Amino acid sequence: MIAVFAKCTVVKDQENEFLDLAHKLAEKSRGENANISYDILKETGQDSNVFYFLEKWQDQKGLDLHMQTEHFVQTIDAVNRIITGELEIHVFENV
Repeated sequence: MIAVFAKCTVVKDQENEFLDLAHKLAEKSRGENANISYDILKETGQDSNVFYFLEKWQDQKGLDLHMQTEHFVQTIDAVNRIITGELEIHVFENV
């Protein structure tokens, strides 16, 4: 299993746009064969513009295919326009 944990800081007042994009991406990604789970997170009790993606994939091949899908490419392009800095992405594997 492969897990992805990605952090992004959204431009103030763009949080709703981000959440709309992120939830649509999550819904489409959950339909992919290799996807185990796909969640959008925010720290509890925090009124913040920092969000996290937590994804689980069956294997690296499944993640690689996901990153080539139209819904992923288009969403990341749109998200990159409303975040500050870059996505902070960490990829993990079961040991």
